[in-house]
Amino acid sequence: MELTAEERALFIAEAEEHITNLENGLLRLERGGDAATIAELFRSAHTLKGSAGAAGLTGMSQLAHAMENLLDQVRNGERTVTADLIDALLTGVDLLRAMVTALSQDAPLPDATPLIRQLTALAQQMPSESQQDEGTNPSHRVTEFVVALNIFIKPECPMPAARAFQIYLAMSRYGEVVSLEPPVSEIQAGRAKYRLDAQVRFPDESALTELERELSRFDDVVVEIQRQQEGQRVREIVVPPSAAETPTAAPTELQSVRVSVEQMDALLNLVGELVIERARLELGVRRVTEFHGNGIAEELQGVTERISRIVGQLQEALTRTRMVPLSVVFGRFPRLVRELARSMSKRVQLHIEGEDTEVDRALVEKLNECLVHLVRNALDHGIEPPDERIAAGKPPEGLIEISASQSEGSVIVVVRDDGRGIDPNKIRRKAIERGLLTEEQASSLSDDEAIQFIFRSGFSTKEEVSEVSGRGVGMDAVKNAMEQIGGTIDLHSQIGAGTTVTLRLPLTLAIIPALLVRVGGRLFALPMHSVTEVLDLQRSDVQEIGTGEKVLVLRGNPLPLFSLAKLLGIPNGRTEGTGVIVRQQEKLIAVSVEAVEGKDEIVIKPLGYPLHNLRSFIGATILGDGSIALIVDLNGVTIRR
Repeated sequence: MELTAEERALFIAEAEEHITNLENGLLRLERGGDAATIAELFRSAHTLKGSAGAAGLTGMSQLAHAMENLLDQVRNGERTVTADLIDALLTGVDLLRAMVTALSQDAPLPDATPLIRQLTALAQQMPSESQQDEGTNPSHRVTEFVVALNIFIKPECPMPAARAFQIYLAMSRYGEVVSLEPPVSEIQAGRAKYRLDAQVRFPDESALTELERELSRFDDVVVEIQRQQEGQRVREIVVPPSAAETPTAAPTELQSVRVSVEQMDALLNLVGELVIERARLELGVRRVTEFHGNGIAEELQGVTERISRIVGQLQEALTRTRMVPLSVVFGRFPRLVRELARSMSKRVQLHIEGEDTEVDRALVEKLNECLVHLVRNALDHGIEPPDERIAAGKPPEGLIEISASQSEGSVIVVVRDDGRGIDPNKIRRKAIERGLLTEEQASSLSDDEAIQFIFRSGFSTKEEVSEVSGRGVGMDAVKNAMEQIGGTIDLHSQIGAGTTVTLRLPLTLAIIPALLVRVGGRLFALPMHSVTEVLDLQRSDVQEIGTGEKVLVLRGNPLPLFSLAKLLGIPNGRTEGTGVIVRQQEKLIAVSVEAVEGKDEIVIKPLGYPLHNLRSFIGATILGDGSIALIVDLNGVTIRR
């Protein structure tokens, strides 16, 4: 059948959800999933088969059916779970995903025939004798059952043919339609009567219950279910609950709607313009109040405050709608870790925490890019082969942990492994070999300073280049990606104990709180997620060391003090009497500015050509008076000092 654009979008969304459930469930099953995991897998494959068949996607339906047969053998105890079986089913998942992608791009679907034959042949292979014995145990088998459904559509239904087709799609989702009168072709042609007679095979009792619940939502449909129970035919009538039966039941309301990313971005741009105009309005009202302190000015100020509050609430609400849970990122890594570990003949266990932590949708792609490099490096460089781990007194199975949390307006993502760690002496030797350091310079580096060399482009400690790492682009790419989104990266490693990498990134990139400072007579914006404190340098303990560098002693802790004007390359003969304490890679430093002009919500506007290569700035913003202020990349300018 030919799908409309709306039907296609709905099918793609549902299919992607089922495919993700299949992939995650198969990975859980390989790690020792229980009967509930198998049932969930079987239900996803079964539903996808029915939906694809109803949509006329025969190849996809047949592939899901072939996977369903193998899962049915596992469910009935006829086949044990092996790595080869999981590999075959994951190959099916990959092809299903490729089919959905092709459908979304209106391209021809890949041919599934070879894989269907392979899965069918695997299902027809005779299981081992022990598996057959286990499969004959009734406690291990869950038998399907067939139910007769007599469905009556009330005469007052305005579109009986459309309702009949909806009922057919529902039956296909939860079971296999064995027979149907009138046939589907008659229903699609609009010649359906007010009665449908169907025989439906259900995988389990819960599938029938779900179908009953869905059909009961139609107030113009009455369903009669006929089934065998203890040797007798039993009839059940499913009708929509009446107001008398459920007096407290509220009418069904639409709880959510689908909105395209383009529409969300357009709304956010409009809210950004509102934020800018709000700042201009507040400035104008302040000026009116200063020169005309009368009742009109006070009334304007009250209106402005209410508008400001409404805009702030609108901004907060829209920002929340852009937030997505990190499960959309983390969910990709069980499969990645499994495939890489097998290719390297390593045994690795992956722990994930904080999947519910939310982050701006605009950050997802960059974060995923960073995590892919970090996890691949942890597997290739960090985790040792099983025999090496045993010799070192470790368990043969390595551990990689990915966790996320929110702290002080930032999202903290940590990647940790219990591998061999990073040897700073090995880094020193590699730096000397490549002419990056002399012997004397290398010996004077601290271990932490030596480890920072892994963030240099083209630098790698790997002796040979592999498909996974060794080209020296991984950690450099992570560092650049974090700088582009105003984040930081911090790395700690201990030889023999493992490595921990901490990523700190802002909650959102669209509208952020910023500190407005004056440098060289100009206004600049500093993102607040990097600022921890502001203080008066005239009253603080500032000391100068022998090389002309300055140190700020803050509550007994010496912090390096830098002039922001010098970091930005701005000629400045003015006194910088205010200090801003900045967090940089889990450490604190101080930068001096002429003055702090206040805090404001700013809208980040990207720098276009030819300013897009200015790495000291992450963008620009329009202030309330219409002037433009550059937004300083604090991490970038201090790191590149």
